[in-house]
Amino acid sequence: MTTWFVPKEKLESLLSEREGQTVFGPTETEGLSWLDAPGEKLSLTPLSRPRSAQSPKGFLLPAAELLGRYGSAASSQAVAEATRVVLFGIRACELRARTYLDRVFSEGDFTDPAYLARREQTVTISCDCVDCTETCCCTLVGGKPYAEDGYDANITAIQEGYLVDVATEKGETWLGDAKALGIQEADAKYLQRRDEVREKMVARLKEQNSRFTFQSDDETQPSLPEIDDPSWQKFAADCVECGACTNICPTCHCFYLYDQVLGKDAFERVRTWDSCLLSTYHRMAGGVNMKISPRPDLFSRLANRVLHKFTYSPQQWHMMGCVGCGRCIDACLGAIDIREVVEELQK
Repeated sequence: MTTWFVPKEKLESLLSEREGQTVFGPTETEGLSWLDAPGEKLSLTPLSRPRSAQSPKGFLLPAAELLGRYGSAASSQAVAEATRVVLFGIRACELRARTYLDRVFSEGDFTDPAYLARREQTVTISCDCVDCTETCCCTLVGGKPYAEDGYDANITAIQEGYLVDVATEKGETWLGDAKALGIQEADAKYLQRRDEVREKMVARLKEQNSRFTFQSDDETQPSLPEIDDPSWQKFAADCVECGACTNICPTCHCFYLYDQVLGKDAFERVRTWDSCLLSTYHRMAGGVNMKISPRPDLFSRLANRVLHKFTYSPQQWHMMGCVGCGRCIDACLGAIDIREVVEELQK
């Protein structure tokens, strides 16, 4: 792996569109950054701000997508051809989330061709966190505010400019034009600056989460109550079943399939995101006195979500299902803090 020192003006030149690919990254708004700006609106300013308000999950697993048509409108190509996309400014927690999704959709007996097609065509340019929100908590779940792997290239903002680690052929291609401009390899002074930035950010995250005593990672998880334990009710009482937490979570991947009519003898199948917090989740057909939903109680649905992050995912995928981005806390209309849920119930 090569680490390059890149002045600000030269890094800015890499944000422009190139033939055959689209660049997306965070754009600055008042108070928040949004990961939905095309290249011509991008700047380096959001790299010095906390992670974007929404995760990049939707680029790999869209909120709604067509899977195929049948009947008179039959389509032989169920998976749309993926186009090359550069995701710029991705954070370490989001890389961990993508690794989690990779295991879900590409390992085991069944794989998802639509996900894999988009994954193959995605170039990931990550960046170290040099700022964070009050809800960021990656250090509580075994993470760090900087990436160590999983990226094509990674950027660290330092006082003099930017350090760029290139890890893959995709990263080399992305940086190719910049090399021709005379960019130099980073010397020991700049690498020390990066270490100082990273250590400062780790210390800040640990300090702001110091009131929480639990620690968890892929190997060690807190001991939580069973899914039917009534102690979950305390937090479920604040849940309004909006599904915001699962929609904004970078690792939640449940989906719903439905068929719709296009015309006479013409149909299509669509996949959308689903939420385990909703009363309709896993709903089954049935009549009077039949169990329509396997989890009719809200507290058991909330318990399922938390247990899936901290217990079930490590068992099934050998990874934490929570990456500590804090987005579910920001989005929750009931002000439920998953850190407080785990902290209280693990005692």
